[in-house]
Amino acid sequence: MITSHPLFRLMKKTIDTISTDDLEKLQVALGQGKLVKSEKMDDGYVEDLEIAGTTYLVRKAQGSPMATDTVTLGGSVRIMPYTMAKKVIITEEALEDNKYKEAINAPKRLLASAYRTQDADVASLIVNSTSSAAPGGFDALPLGYASHKLVTGSTTSNVLATYSTPSLAALILAKAQLGLMPGPNGLVQPIRATHIVCPLVQEDVWKTLIGSEKVTGSNWNDINIVQDYKLKVLPIYHLDASSTTQWGLKTDADDGFCVYEKRKITSKSWVGNDEEVMNYGVSYRLGQGWRNWRCWLQGNT
Repeated sequence: MITSHPLFRLMKKTIDTISTDDLEKLQVALGQGKLVKSEKMDDGYVEDLEIAGTTYLVRKAQGSPMATDTVTLGGSVRIMPYTMAKKVIITEEALEDNKYKEAINAPKRLLASAYRTQDADVASLIVNSTSSAAPGGFDALPLGYASHKLVTGSTTSNVLATYSTPSLAALILAKAQLGLMPGPNGLVQPIRATHIVCPLVQEDVWKTLIGSEKVTGSNWNDINIVQDYKLKVLPIYHLDASSTTQWGLKTDADDGFCVYEKRKITSKSWVGNDEEVMNYGVSYRLGQGWRNWRCWLQGNT
């Protein structure tokens, strides 16, 4: 079969060189300094095991043997990759009808959609933070939960003691709650908040609360103590569609949120000879979740 339009075969080279510059910069949940930075997944899945460390030492009498402690194993979490993909099809007739520019723009839009989809995937960790349909972590419970299981058998909460709208009082209460957070072995293991994660509509409210030198709405005699917390505001616009009241705090707890890329966003194009069409596909493989639920304190839903 002889193709009547010479640009049809040449278009493959043009499509394959579409730039991805700046598309990663548009992601608000995924990346350095954001909710989580991705890691490479080398195997078919990633599996981690929760380990509770030893507890306090005890006094030893002179000449007597030391007390024995042990390391206790807790739950495990397995992160499996899934594939996201789509394609656009460009007919030879479209090119014959002088739609070459529009044909090139279609793959560009699809590639941009892939980066937006990936970002929305990661943001779903927060969107579904209290959903029983989205369990995870070492104890296979929702991210924000009032009865997380400890290796010792007891439970604790990473939900703010009183659900609250944005306020200084909420941040002060959250600091105290995180400072008394028990580790896997049941001993207090203080952690601190690093980011306020919120919908875009809350961004300026939080910035006003934490950025003012004096307490907002006061007689200007009280200092704004939360300035010392050194919190950053991380607005994620994906949250706005689900809830404009939801917010929470990302903490510095180890082994928290995790995103593993099995296959980075990849594009390819191929010619369908029978149909006389150009196919352009974009796909990625990603696994995500969290291990240690202490990486999050649920402030409001």
